[in-house]
Amino acid sequence: MTETDSPRLATEDDFPQMMALLDRYFAYERGGMAARLPFCYDPERSDRHAIVEKDGRIVSHVAAIPQTLVVGDGTVECWGIGGVATDRRYRGNGYMSQLLEFWFDRMDDADVPLSELSGNRQRYNHFGYENAGAELRYTITDRSFAGTPEPAAEAVTCYDGADEHLEVLREIHGQEPYRVHRDRELSRIVFGQRGLETLLYEGDDGPAYLSLTRESRSRTIEEFGGSERGVETLLEHVLAMYDLNELTACVHPRHLLDDVFHRHSRFWQQRPHRKLNVRDLPVLLEAFEDQLETRWLETGRSERGDLTLGLEEADASVRLSYDTGGVTVERSTAEPDLSLDRLSMTALLFGFQDRQRELRKRDPLLEATLPLQFYIWPTEHV
Repeated sequence: MTETDSPRLATEDDFPQMMALLDRYFAYERGGMAARLPFCYDPERSDRHAIVEKDGRIVSHVAAIPQTLVVGDGTVECWGIGGVATDRRYRGNGYMSQLLEFWFDRMDDADVPLSELSGNRQRYNHFGYENAGAELRYTITDRSFAGTPEPAAEAVTCYDGADEHLEVLREIHGQEPYRVHRDRELSRIVFGQRGLETLLYEGDDGPAYLSLTRESRSRTIEEFGGSERGVETLLEHVLAMYDLNELTACVHPRHLLDDVFHRHSRFWQQRPHRKLNVRDLPVLLEAFEDQLETRWLETGRSERGDLTLGLEEADASVRLSYDTGGVTVERSTAEPDLSLDRLSMTALLFGFQDRQRELRKRDPLLEATLPLQFYIWPTEHV
């Protein structure tokens, strides 16, 4: 390795030392992060990893994982930031900032409209990331099903990688309106990651599944789908057969099965879902055009008008036009009616707890259609 502290893409040869750095801070087990998040840490996709090397060793790392978010009838490209780590002996040199800027440059070159991550809000606000979306956390106990018949255990199987079961899981998940798009191989990798157990129900009332953490007596349902009765049966099965302290379910607030978890929960809480960074506003809103139009038409409102939005320090703006026939999104070079910094734009478009509600009230389209909806299942958090 050269003696440099400039960010560069990792190579396949860098992978062993790079993973040793990540495992030192994030994992304490055989296989480490590569087993926990196999869809992120693939030596054959080293171009998703940027590193800084100093004194002959890799001292800092940030990954950017391309994802295609399904958002109703549309899709939007989003790069997930993960594996943010710097050797403690080299902290304070600005390596994390350099690596994030390294990825921002590449996102801008590729016209990637959106980036997402988790982590400390104050830490990442500086780089344009703000809380976005909402997630419900339901806590469910065996008392929720007291007095109900024994679950149909013969209809429940544990997914073991069998092709026929994978196809059932893929078909169910493919019907979710808010998700990360998966091909068959990615589905196999996601369902096969360490620490995840997937139970499949194939009863007469329609198939269903639950994917839950499996290494603690306090487990979390990180993904689910299928028929209402199937999901209820799986919940009954888990609570009847497993010796649990607590069962928690992560649910998108607009999920069609939200009522099932609400009905059987002891209590619940709402929390911000992820942190988003709007990189290219015109590309982003073009991707959400179908969702904007669908939600606008569902309201039955009769106003007509237009509004031009822009990001501060960005050249392009976007014009939103609406009437009783629908919504049109088009790029514009005009001075925007509303120009916001990245944090404020994320809060306007995706805001948690009705952020920027006063701005939304200024225009009928914003008031009727925002916040925009998206969801990244915890099974795919990078």
